[in-house]
Amino acid sequence: MNGHEANSQSKKKLTDYFTEFAERWVPDSYVIALVLSIVAFLLAAIFTPNNPYKIVQAWGKGFWTLLEFSMQMALIVITGYALATTPLCKNLIVTVCSKPKSAPQVYLWAVIISAIGYYLNWGFGLVFAALITKELARQAAKKGILVDYRFLCGASWTTFYIWHMGLSGSAPLLVATANHFMVKEIGVISITQTIFHPYNLILTGVSVLAIILLFWKILLPTDAAKIKTFADLRPDLAKDEKIETVQNVKITTPSEWFTYSPWFSYLIGIMFLVYLYYHFVELGKSLDINVLNFIFLMLIIFLYKRPADLIKAIKSSTSASWGVILQFPFYAGIFGIMKFTGLVDTLSKWVISFSTEFTFPAIAAMLTAVIGYFIPSGGSKWVIEAPFLIPAGHALGVADAKTIIAYMFGGDLVALVQPFFAVPFMAVTGLEFKDFVGYSFVAFIVLGIIMFLGLTFIPFAV
Repeated sequence: MNGHEANSQSKKKLTDYFTEFAERWVPDSYVIALVLSIVAFLLAAIFTPNNPYKIVQAWGKGFWTLLEFSMQMALIVITGYALATTPLCKNLIVTVCSKPKSAPQVYLWAVIISAIGYYLNWGFGLVFAALITKELARQAAKKGILVDYRFLCGASWTTFYIWHMGLSGSAPLLVATANHFMVKEIGVISITQTIFHPYNLILTGVSVLAIILLFWKILLPTDAAKIKTFADLRPDLAKDEKIETVQNVKITTPSEWFTYSPWFSYLIGIMFLVYLYYHFVELGKSLDINVLNFIFLMLIIFLYKRPADLIKAIKSSTSASWGVILQFPFYAGIFGIMKFTGLVDTLSKWVISFSTEFTFPAIAAMLTAVIGYFIPSGGSKWVIEAPFLIPAGHALGVADAKTIIAYMFGGDLVALVQPFFAVPFMAVTGLEFKDFVGYSFVAFIVLGIIMFLGLTFIPFAV
């Protein structure tokens, strides 16, 4: 065995180790939510003065706080899936995914395309990356290209790491909004100081390059006997998805005319267009999760034309949202424990106590990663952390924008090993978190090191 082969063998064993560990020990994503609930309860019991009864009260108080977000995410999955299965979108996705000619190219394609989707908008990217992943696997199978579907999902999921640094980042968009909740403390901070600041752009670019190298060159599956294809893991999904529409029917009643005529869809679609003009042009507002769902609904109304076809498509895609509906209330309960028992403040004060101006950004990022494992949210978590991160940064002489960028990276890093945001992705790809977290965990380690060094040593010009 030459040096290159030995090196490949060692890399294979490393990824195999993490994958086998995940398959053996990482439970279903719903069970993870239950385990984290118990862990949060125990931490609150140990590190806060609350008794068990008070902790349960905090848990129940938070349990329904993510209902709006849960509905938003459910609609993202349902409408995104329905949109992707329209004949027009299906043909476009097939065309794009038929380009790779080898397994490394398939993995590279998955990283690049999913990264673009996540950077543009995290909600859109979740469904878009999952649909691209499935189609890349199908097209590879047609060409006889041996692709490990778990590794492919790991590649597509890992690029979720960059979403908060992109155009839909919750914290930078929030602080760029007039009258945000911290405006008295930090004023309005333009996205040129956060999303488009060289400090963020350089570290994001280096991170994407690292992900490309990991999944295109370094971590490639080398043992064909251990590769599990899409057909091996989900034969029910591996077949081409046929676009089924309601057959033409003989209209004999007014109700049938309403159901099978496209004219009402066109009229409602025009109303959607008019409102979008009002939102973007007259109000000058940007894209958010609600507007994204609004656009998805408009597109499927236009593309399916007949209400009967749209109804059929929505019924077919609704089953993909079950994980969101079941799991998100439990994460909201964890949020309640962390916030209403004061546990988040206890952990934060302990970590910040040994920070300096030089180390604060990296330590703040690691802190928000720890908190993010229990409160996996970009926007609502910022509301919890900003009141102590910003004053701590002030006391140490750290620029507010730099603190915000550190928060962005830390919150995104933990997503690679936490299944909360992966629920819609899993629903569409048809895999469980344990199937691909072994690969994203390797990236978690590499990107964590890059993040720590980058936040510490990349110059930040105010």
